Amino acid sequence: MTLNSLKKIIKYRSNYSGTKETDILYKKYFINNLNRFSENELKLLKSVFDIYSDSEIYEILTNKIEVNIEFKNLFEKIFKFK
Repeated sequence: MTLNSLKKIIKYRSNYSGTKETDILYKKYFINNLNRFSENELKLLKSVFDIYSDSEIYEILTNKIEVNIEFKNLFEKIFKFK
């Protein structure tokens, strides 16, 4: 999968989460910062969308639940985008 394809998938997935709250958070953390992610980080981010539900991602972004260790470094970087 190309880098551009990964970005398109993440943009699409981020824009159609189903709730206004997650749409806002996804835009802030993911869409606005797509060019700051490496290809490997984008692959991990796609995996996050594949593994977690939108409500779980929302809870991760709002520090209500811990993210799997596999994604810990990715989310540490994401949290610095604030």
